[in-house]
Amino acid sequence: MTSKHDGDLPKTVAVIMTEIPAIALGTGWAYLKTKRRIRKGSKYVMKGLLENGMPKELARELVNQYETDLSFRNLVHGFGGPASSWRDWMD
Repeated sequence: MTSKHDGDLPKTVAVIMTEIPAIALGTGWAYLKTKRRIRKGSKYVMKGLLENGMPKELARELVNQYETDLSFRNLVHGFGGPASSWRDWMD
């Protein structure tokens, strides 16, 4: 017994295979843009802290924490994305 949708499987697989590269490129591009913005923002934070008289070691520590808090993985974790469930499973 065959279903009327049996012929649709190859078409579905073909559509998925052609769309995956576009999705991967879009996600990769968004990741790189986010990472660049975080890096640029951390430079501004560092500059502002140093201009206001904060010791360089403390400023560097705060900027590192700033970058860590705004990392792409932490942002996805905060939204409850796949990194969230993976990280919970690993802990």
